[in-house]
Amino acid sequence: MPGPAPSAPASRRLQATTVARRLGRVLRFGAPSGWYGAPAVADGWWPPPPVAVVAAGRRDGLPAELRSRYDDLLAGARPHDDVRAVLERVFAAGASLDAVAFLAATWPELTDRDRAQVAAPLRPVGRARELRLAEAPAQQMDPTTCGSAVLGMLAASGDPLLALWLVTGRRMPTARPWWLGTRAVADDVATDAASRFVGLQLAVRRASNRSALGPLSWPAGLGTPPWGAARAAVFPGATFRSVMIDDTDTRGLRALLGRAERALAAGVGVPLFTGGDLGGGVAAAVPRHVVLLTPAATPPGPGEVGPESGRYTVYEPSSGAVHAVTRAELLAPDGARAALGGWSHACWAVLPGA
Repeated sequence: MPGPAPSAPASRRLQATTVARRLGRVLRFGAPSGWYGAPAVADGWWPPPPVAVVAAGRRDGLPAELRSRYDDLLAGARPHDDVRAVLERVFAAGASLDAVAFLAATWPELTDRDRAQVAAPLRPVGRARELRLAEAPAQQMDPTTCGSAVLGMLAASGDPLLALWLVTGRRMPTARPWWLGTRAVADDVATDAASRFVGLQLAVRRASNRSALGPLSWPAGLGTPPWGAARAAVFPGATFRSVMIDDTDTRGLRALLGRAERALAAGVGVPLFTGGDLGGGVAAAVPRHVVLLTPAATPPGPGEVGPESGRYTVYEPSSGAVHAVTRAELLAPDGARAALGGWSHACWAVLPGA
């Protein structure tokens, strides 16, 4: 949930995650500081593959006649259009060839705006910073569903059939996808884009919170647990792990951001939990909000040079808008940031990998 990040003396600018990481090192439990800075082969982490690679691998596993059908569908895509990449992405996401054909046939019937939103749900259409699904802002449904909104938009960015349903309500009548698996998102309820996005958030919340406390579900009033977010996050070819952040460990955080940047370069968004610090009390120092680092590149601003000059494009679900935050601002927090939902620190990442 969004909120202000209070200022505090440097000695009090600690997060609960920082304390937990330091305590873990003293008591020798949990991952040591900077584990995410080790070579990729040391802990099994590799960046997720690009969608085109995932689609090609799945194509190669098809029987010859189905490979030919898939190739014909791609060949039929209009030249100089983004539909070919969209068809590759939906195939990489696991769709049947019938579903790929359905999307190919539906594409010419869409408006330019709808095509843009389906092809790139995390990219604002026009000059506005707001992300929209049809005319509806892509906002969290209540103060506790920031994580659900982020995970829903991440899923839509990797699955054009989901994005198509969110934007237009269209879907294959012979298939019932996972996001329609509950009464909350039944066709007769999801009559517009806003209600469809609400339904998706409810479905995602159930997936992320179920059995998050062993046999028990995570309380909905406490939002989304990071480990539950990692379990519920979906994108073609990617698996996700939750990584606790100690932003006083600059070397380790640089390494983690480097890995996040490699995931973004592969086209996969990175959910980021944000919060305040102990200067605002214990309640502010725990994860309080979730945003999404998106693959869209943002060039450095005027006067921003050097190794920490990188800028991230961030989907912030309480506003439903896209903001920018610099690498330096994450490495050296200095007050509230709109990109972090009004909080000052990054405290947990949901890192994509192969």
